Amino acid sequence: MRSRRVTWPLVLVVVVAAVVAAVWRSGVVAPRFALGEQSAGSHGWDPPRQTITIRNDGWTEMTLLAVGRDGPGLRLVGTDVVLPYRLGAGRSVSIELRYVVTDCGEVPVGAWPVPVTADAATGPYLRYFWLPPEEVGPGWPVGGPGLVAWQRAISWGSCHSVYDVRPG
Repeated sequence: MRSRRVTWPLVLVVVVAAVVAAVWRSGVVAPRFALGEQSAGSHGWDPPRQTITIRNDGWTEMTLLAVGRDGPGLRLVGTDVVLPYRLGAGRSVSIELRYVVTDCGEVPVGAWPVPVTADAATGPYLRYFWLPPEEVGPGWPVGGPGLVAWQRAISWGSCHSVYDVRPG
């Protein structure tokens, strides 16, 4: 009976592949983060606000550098969490984004993703997250009640009508 002989180059390739996969999965090279369980926006607040929950799915700590952005009809004025924020492996953080409505008629009607930037060994790493639409009640001026994009739902408190040109 012949014994099988393992070739060292093959063993080396397998070991290197396993190490690369483990380093990639760890979150060191590219942070591994996702949306956590999302709570609803705060309708009617001044300033309008939306909470986004970020979960670190990596094996190592990561640093969140930026969350949210300005957009048509909206200006991001701050968050309730001081950034940069260190997020431990397997942990989540809920960050409240606070906006000012600058032009009610310009607030995007469709889905509008929220950018999240984290630090990585290769430099800043940017991902966009699509938040679920929000349920609005019978007080909604047009087409309600029903689901609307989150940014429209939070702007309702500042805009008495979706057709207003200026905040309400």
